[in-house]
Amino acid sequence: MSSILEHLFYQHDCVRKADAAALQRIAANSAALKKDFSKRQKKILLGIIDDKDSIAYDRACDSFASGVRYGVLFMLEILDEPSNL
Repeated sequence: MSSILEHLFYQHDCVRKADAAALQRIAANSAALKKDFSKRQKKILLGIIDDKDSIAYDRACDSFASGVRYGVLFMLEILDEPSNL
C-alpha cells in the first residue's frame, strides 16, 4: 500500500496540454525553420529547445515536490501548536 505522499506525487502530472494558439505558432515557426535555416542550424536550435524544455520540466516537478513538502511541514507545525481556544 502506498503512502499519501506517494499517491500525491504519482497522481500529479507535470505535463499540461498546450492550447491551440501555441500549437499553431509551433507549426508556423517550424515551417519558417525549414525555409530559413540549414539542417545543421535547425538541429542545433532544436537541441537547445529540447534541453530548455527538459530543464523546465525538471524545475516544475521540483517546485511541485517542494510545495507538497512545505505544505506538509506547515500542517504539522499547525497541528503541534496548542490551541488557544
